Formats: sequence, structure tokens, C-alpha cells
Amino acid sequence: MNGLEAAVLAAEDAAVAVRTYVPGYPITDLAQALGCQISVNEKVALEIALGASATGLRSIVVVKQMGMNLLADPLVISATHGIGSGLVVVVGDDIGPFGSQAEMDSRFYSPLSELPLLDPRSPALIHASLLEAYTLSEWLRIPVIVRVTARLLSSQEELKLSRPLPATGQRFEKENWELTARGRHQRHHDRILAFAGEASESSPLNLVQISGDIGIIASGYPASLAQGLGFSLLAPGYSYPLPEKLLGRFIAGHRLILVAEEPEPFLESMLSPNPKIRGKGTGHLPRGPLERSDIIRALEKLEDRPESRPQAYENVAERGYQGVCPDCPFRPLFSALARVDAPVAGDAGCSIRATRPPFSSADVVYGLGSAAAVASGFAGKGIALMGDFALAHSGITGLINAVWQKRDLLAVVIKNDVAAMTGFQEAPDLTGLLEALLPARFLDLPASENEVEAVLREELARRGPSALVARGRCVKRPEERK
Repeated sequence: MNGLEAAVLAAEDAAVAVRTYVPGYPITDLAQALGCQISVNEKVALEIALGASATGLRSIVVVKQMGMNLLADPLVISATHGIGSGLVVVVGDDIGPFGSQAEMDSRFYSPLSELPLLDPRSPALIHASLLEAYTLSEWLRIPVIVRVTARLLSSQEELKLSRPLPATGQRFEKENWELTARGRHQRHHDRILAFAGEASESSPLNLVQISGDIGIIASGYPASLAQGLGFSLLAPGYSYPLPEKLLGRFIAGHRLILVAEEPEPFLESMLSPNPKIRGKGTGHLPRGPLERSDIIRALEKLEDRPESRPQAYENVAERGYQGVCPDCPFRPLFSALARVDAPVAGDAGCSIRATRPPFSSADVVYGLGSAAAVASGFAGKGIALMGDFALAHSGITGLINAVWQKRDLLAVVIKNDVAAMTGFQEAPDLTGLLEALLPARFLDLPASENEVEAVLREELARRGPSALVARGRCVKRPEERK
């Protein structure tokens, strides 16, 4: 059984009733295997789950690491607000990254939100971690985070035990409102986090192997890479709160400690005051993804000070770049955008593929749904280039703000009716909303570059905010390939 299948089995064993997600690598396949319902953005996905939890339904939210940024507001509030039935946020970290604009370690959200995070190292531990997460969530009445990665989801392991975790129907307790926000936070520190710390110390997810005076502390998938190397190993089931007593005993019993984790030195940063600690922060291990060979090399030179070597930065030429599809109907639009004299704010999605030659259509791309607000800040009139899913995700709020403040911008919406970069999930049709919000014009593609350029110039000459909806059908859609 692979990690994805283990997660699906755990959701069935835990009788998870409400399942939401926002697509993106590396969690799209997992979310679809779980039967999750797509949400327009991660904040909405979590809020649906919170409503389900409050009324007695177990829920799961599946997002990639970038999505944690958007759901942070209700997540942080939920920690001291309290919930009802179990709620688990499964976050997939894109280590590399392969399908993300930024490499991000979502474990840092755990101490920020003051919520437990479980970091399984194998498929069997994905199953066990999810069940423990639901148990902990209902005991402490808080959401619990479980982190996965692409390699963890695809790795294989025999799963020996599957045990049901019957639903409790537990609902939100209104007695929470008897305390102020400060009082709830005080209680959270005195009781909830203390209990979570006890759970971390005694968790059966912890792995301890003793062999010699050199030890490895490893988190998540790197813990599986560190097994069988002939050194002591401590793999905590929780990345937060850490099992401090267990860690203290392990560190005290060894001469030197290597901390193996990815992508950032999260555990190491909490342990680094101890002079025995080595890892990414000391230069013994590389930042980003780890291989077993990295750990072996680090162990061989653990006694030495790492050599200072110039860092070779990965570039597009050596890694490869997937540009705009050759038969994409929106190619004339991308070409025309590069020919008009106006700054262009792009968006995560297909438009990001047009940032490099031969198009170089977008000047800046700050994230999914960001184009309208970014273009609102340009020194002169500019263009906000976004897909229809990006518009629904969070781009619509930037347009509302532009209309409200009478910003001078042209919103160009790529309307192909799907989230093409993440698996062709259906995108909501917001054309009616656009027409009600601001002047909107429609352009059917493919069309000649000259025709598209002329339309762009006409719309740029208009004062105030307006929209150009470019309609076309993605040739990579499954029904188009038949």
C-alpha cells in the first residue's frame, strides 16, 4: 500500500464525513482519491470544515503548502476558539519545488498557530498519524495538522493494522464564550498545549533505535532514509509540540547529533543551542530535499567543520521548462500582451508559463489570485492577467477593491472553464458577476495577434477598471484529446 492509499483508508476508518480541498501539487491526486469536494480557495475549504466540525461531523481539509498562507486566519483563530468533532488539515509540502512558486516548510505554521503537527515517515505512519490526529483533535477540541510530501505519498509499505475510529458526533461547546480572547489563550497554553506535549511524549508514532554514540534525529520522510545506517535514530511522530523529555534523553546519551529534515532546519532551529547539534544550519546537510547519500556524507564528516563551497543556483536551462502548449488557443493573447506598452501582473496558472521567451508576457507573478491587486498598484495603467479559477480563488476581491477605489486597470481573464495546471477541475463561471461589477468585453480565441492587440489597446485607452474575457478551450482537456 502506498501513502495515498493509506490516507484514504484512514479517512474511511475515521468515518470522515466532510472532505474539502484546493488542487495543487503534490496533493491533487490524494484529494481526489479521498473524494474531497473542491473549494474556491483554502480559507473557504477550512471554514466549511469548521462548520461541519461545530455541528458534529468529522472533516478533513487537503491543501498544498502555499494554501496554508490563505487559510491561516481561521486556522489561528480556531486554536483557541475550539471546535466540535475532529478536524484534520493535511498539508502537502512541495519539496524541490516541482509545481509551486516557492519552496515552503509548512511545519512553521504549527508553532505560529499553536496547533499540533504530525509528520509521518512512512505509509503505515500516515494511516496511524491520521487516526491519532482525529483522536487528539476531539480530545483537545482543536484542529490538528498532518504533513505529507510527494515521496511519502508514493512510497510503498505493508499496512498491518486497520482499526475503525467510530464517529462521536461531538459538537462545539458554547461555554467557550464565557472566557475572553485572552482567557482562551491562557487556557490554551496552560491546558491544551500541555496535554498535546504529553501526547507527543507518549505517542506510539515515536521511533527510537540506539546504536553507538552518534545519533540522528529525523522528521518525516527523511526518517525513512536514515533507517538502517548503523547509527542511533530518533524519529518523533510530532514535529510540534516536540517530545522534549525524549529528545533530551536522546541528545544526552550521544556525543554528536545529526538532524535530518526537509526542506528547512525546523527541528534543528529549536535544538541548535545545544553544541552537539549538526544539520542544515551548520552546513552538514543541504537545504531543500534530502537523499540517503546526503545523510551518509554528513555522518562521515560530522566531526569536521563543513567546507565553504560556492552555491550553484538551479536555473531553467538545466532543469527544463514547460512553456505554453504549442496548440494553445491563448498563444495570440500572450504574444499580443508582450507588444503593448503596459506593465502586466500575471497569476499562478497557465499565464506563468508565458513569463519567459518567446512570450515574456507577464512582468511579475506574486501568487494565485494576486494579479488584480498587484496591477492596482502600478504607477500607470496596467494589466491583470488571470485564469478563471484564479479569479474565483481570490482575484475577485482585488477587482472589487479596484472598482471601489476607481483604480485604472484592465483585467484580462483567461476563460477556459478549468483549472488546467492542476488536473482540469471545473472552474466556476463568474462572467455574470464580472459584467455586474465593471465594463466587460468578450474575445473568442484563437484569433490573430493583430486582432487581439487591437482589442487590448482599445481597452487600455478606456479610463477606470474594465475586463476583457478571453474565451478558449484548453486542448489538453481530456474530452478534447478524445
